[in-house]
Amino acid sequence: MRRIEEVIKGITRILEEEKADYVIVGGIAVSAWGNIRTTRDVDIILFIKEKDAGELEEALKKEKFSIQAEDIRDALKEKSHFTIFDDLSEYYIDGKGIYNENDRVTLERRRKVSFADFVFYVASPEDIIANKLLFGSEQDVKDAEGIYARQFDNLEMAYLEERCKKIEVYEEFLTLKRRVERSMKEYFFS
Repeated sequence: MRRIEEVIKGITRILEEEKADYVIVGGIAVSAWGNIRTTRDVDIILFIKEKDAGELEEALKKEKFSIQAEDIRDALKEKSHFTIFDDLSEYYIDGKGIYNENDRVTLERRRKVSFADFVFYVASPEDIIANKLLFGSEQDVKDAEGIYARQFDNLEMAYLEERCKKIEVYEEFLTLKRRVERSMKEYFFS
């Protein structure tokens, strides 16, 4: 049974060999910059064209991943998600194309991270914070708080604030910022 890191390594290697630009988002990206959390999937945004779906299907099958090219094509047409199943574990990959400006920016600003013996691309901490505030569930806000606290000294604050304004979550960001900084101050000065 493959472990999650083997799934990530396998899928990112295939995407790089197929010259498909990608960025990992979701729980794996949160774990890279913030608090570690359990997940059964790898969320990926891909720059892929419908005509390349068949080649991607074949490459994935060789490495024991399952998907139908038609599922990828349908998802791209409908601007929805497609699922790639790992035949050797219970993990799966939740993929989607570049459907809007936010997806494009997230892909363009991706960052390399190193895990164990390989390097792969994840969304920047700033983009994850902004996107998590946009999605807005309780877990999303906790994820954003964890990233803000862990990356506090490394964040591109001007970009983060501008991004939050652009996607209309600036007030939510200011609330998060005050709450996390207050907690940090209490922790360090108590």
